[in-house]
Amino acid sequence: MTGFLQRTISIRVLVAGVLGVLGAMQVLLWCFLGWSAWAIVPTASILMIGLGWLARLGAWRGRVRLFDWWLATCVALAIMLLGGEGRWFYATPDWQVRYAVLRDLTMQPWPFAYATAGGPIVLRAPVGLYLIPSLIGKIGGFHAAEQALLVQDALLLGLIFALGSVLFDTGHSRLLALAFFLGFSGMDVIGQWMVGQPLTLHLESWGTMQYSSHVTQAFWVPQHAMAGWIFAATYLLWREGRVPVAVPLAVLWLMALFSPLALIGSVPFGLHALIMGWRRKELSLPVCGALALVVLACSPSLLYLSAASGAVGAGEAHSAFRGYPSFILIEVGSFLVALWLVRKAPPFGRMTAALVAAVLLLAPFGQIGRNGDFTMRSSIPALAILSLMMARVVLEQHGRREYIDARRWIMVAWVIGLATPAGEIWRGLTWPAAPEVLCGYVGVVPGGFATYTAPLATMPAPVRPAHPNMVQEGSAHPCWLPAWRDPISGQWTLVHPY
Repeated sequence: MTGFLQRTISIRVLVAGVLGVLGAMQVLLWCFLGWSAWAIVPTASILMIGLGWLARLGAWRGRVRLFDWWLATCVALAIMLLGGEGRWFYATPDWQVRYAVLRDLTMQPWPFAYATAGGPIVLRAPVGLYLIPSLIGKIGGFHAAEQALLVQDALLLGLIFALGSVLFDTGHSRLLALAFFLGFSGMDVIGQWMVGQPLTLHLESWGTMQYSSHVTQAFWVPQHAMAGWIFAATYLLWREGRVPVAVPLAVLWLMALFSPLALIGSVPFGLHALIMGWRRKELSLPVCGALALVVLACSPSLLYLSAASGAVGAGEAHSAFRGYPSFILIEVGSFLVALWLVRKAPPFGRMTAALVAAVLLLAPFGQIGRNGDFTMRSSIPALAILSLMMARVVLEQHGRREYIDARRWIMVAWVIGLATPAGEIWRGLTWPAAPEVLCGYVGVVPGGFATYTAPLATMPAPVRPAHPNMVQEGSAHPCWLPAWRDPISGQWTLVHPY
């Protein structure tokens, strides 16, 4: 067994696995929308040819030990379990909506729409996370779907961690880099203390803006987290010359069904890859052909997500400017100082460092919707890249004075920031396990919400279900028993708090 785990596997295979999962979600979306086999088969063939063509491109360099992949998957499973997937441990209230959506996708025949007083509405959300588990649930029931979601996300996150391990040279540095990544956070405990909020509850609600720790992202919004991390990993692998430029560019299109907001935060880095690929003559005819097929096959999901998008809203940042300086200083200030200190030779190049700094400094001024989701989710790729840059600075043995000074800034902020992921893990271990969600989506969120639903009539014709089954939400309330505790207020509630 030990000898087997010391064998290696090409990163080409691991990337193909990730892209295959994202591609399967595209195909299942078409099934969810009620497409006929005459539409699904040719579109799926286009996608398979594009992904297969991409996997056969050159410029793949690097291998992963099976032991590293196995270890990464074990760590990923622990994270997903502690985050509440499978309902073995406490889950945040975001999972009230998430499990309701999974229940609907599992229990209702596809396609379906919700019958509301204002007319039929369709589930229009980044549903990629739920489609494969719900398909399993249609065979084994809702509880099987819950466990399938846990297994799917653990395997996918394990692949992401394994790909990230290629960025570090030794087994020791890979282990330390993973620990650094999981502990990465802003110094939220300082912000929480400054505003007089309890230090025993969720530490990241101290301001009107938020850059979430990596553990928070995995626990609260794994679909956004994994989308951003997949792009960050493939982008950095391209920067290191280990994957063709087509990989991060293809991920940009495939990740929309996972997280449109993480996609927006990835666009600056994708444009960098596109421009550099053109300058270096990496955008050959085979590369462009593979990308064109992927883009064509992903266009239905983009149409689907665009339905009634104007109702989601956009405008000026929801946060007051006076809170911006303290927010930046507490969340990423020390890390940006470290980047400045090593600016002559930053890990992964100067342009990557400049893009990270620009995205993190500008993201708080954007807004989509009423809340701070844009800042929280669009920052995920940049925060992931920043954390790996900081890990490189800490772990690489450069004797230059600027690297020594940068390590001090990094480690002080990292140690203080550990309070945030530690608090999330502590709640997962000590608070009651999440109860079963007994309602569908409109039972948890009566009438629906613009970020998750759209009026059936507003759906673009190519993706509008022709004859959806109408779901009449019953009055079986409460949707869960016992009450669910909110980590922000500490209160127990029988209704969704957000």
